[in-house]
Amino acid sequence: MERNMFMRFSAALKRLGRDGVGAPEFSLGKEGKYSLQYIPFEHVNLAATLVIVGITPGNNQLDLAYQTAQELLKSGRPVDEILVEIKKTGAFGGKSMKPNLLKMLRHFRFEKLLGIDDVESLWGSNAGLLHSTSVIPHAAFKDGERFNGDFDEIMASPLLEKCFRDCFVASVREITGKALFVALGPCPEAALDWCIKEGALRQEQVLGSFCHPSTAGGSTTRYYLREVTKDQLDAKNPVRHRCDWLDHAYEQMRSSTSALLGVNYQAPVATRRITAPVVATPVTTTSATKSTTVKPTTRTSATTDADIATILNEVERAGYRSTNTTKKLSEFQSPAGQTIYVVKTTSKLNNINLMVHPGHKLEVLKSIDGVDSVSDGHRFHANMTRFPKRINKGESQTAFGWQLSIATLSDLPRFLAAFQSIGF
Repeated sequence: MERNMFMRFSAALKRLGRDGVGAPEFSLGKEGKYSLQYIPFEHVNLAATLVIVGITPGNNQLDLAYQTAQELLKSGRPVDEILVEIKKTGAFGGKSMKPNLLKMLRHFRFEKLLGIDDVESLWGSNAGLLHSTSVIPHAAFKDGERFNGDFDEIMASPLLEKCFRDCFVASVREITGKALFVALGPCPEAALDWCIKEGALRQEQVLGSFCHPSTAGGSTTRYYLREVTKDQLDAKNPVRHRCDWLDHAYEQMRSSTSALLGVNYQAPVATRRITAPVVATPVTTTSATKSTTVKPTTRTSATTDADIATILNEVERAGYRSTNTTKKLSEFQSPAGQTIYVVKTTSKLNNINLMVHPGHKLEVLKSIDGVDSVSDGHRFHANMTRFPKRINKGESQTAFGWQLSIATLSDLPRFLAAFQSIGF
């Protein structure tokens, strides 16, 4: 199958634009229940440092690509520029996929891996670092619907296999050997494994797989990122049937990215995340403001210890200096001089608890990027030596502050960056 067909279809693209989606002029063949439609995604970013691989373009990408091609062809832009712009438009940047894709990239610290400030710039100023592609680079359909099968099904179809080998594999062999590859689901993951076995890629280039980022996937991304457990999913939620693969994919991605970031990550013994038992927190009310005492949660799993190490490394990576540590708290000073405490006894990757100075205003704390919730009253802890004290229970005074909850590890860097700029 030809890899560069833009000139063959350019006149029809200029005439029809998005009206050409599904038109016979753009057919690349039909074989039984399978069919292929041309999409102008020939451009390959040979200097890319991150390659994200889906299964095949869908109707939304066809629509955007055809419309963009028509507009640029009418403007008289050079063909090379047109192909680059079309590919940028279709780089998983639509509203149905980009939000979850950004969430996963941030969760695994891809901005650090790529040496950029924010992964969203991959669709802007740092677009030169990203190459998006698909196992079947042209739009594949099965019985008239977007193809969503597995890799074995692709290899069993001469039409789809030819597109895979001639267009996808050929382009993969041309991309710089420094590029890192991320699959979006089981089919692309299997395709990349095939490329490794065939010598088109090296093992160390393939980091693993995200779940598919489509918002139509319901709870898939939330489960993948450890924001909910299997037990928290409704009994009828179809995501429950994919938990084993999602667990495997998450652990592989966490292991790969942690190794590149220099973080010591210890995978859990069980594939399902263990949630530490919760100890009730007693509440006392004072005449001034409601207050509660922080009670430690018993931590018995190796997973939680690994979580804490990862959280503390993340805080240091954000430029915060470790100034003291105890069994229950780790004290850090921000580059701007503020003090925060990581509550080690209750923090997990999907629920990070921090203590900040009581002088901060509640409404300001709640508005900080990355904050999930703020305690409704001051929390007390004897080891917060840099915070003021007052009577809590008994006769002695105890240090107190506000407790903030950060929902996931991917939210923590955003909070740490924003927190430096606030005062009280």
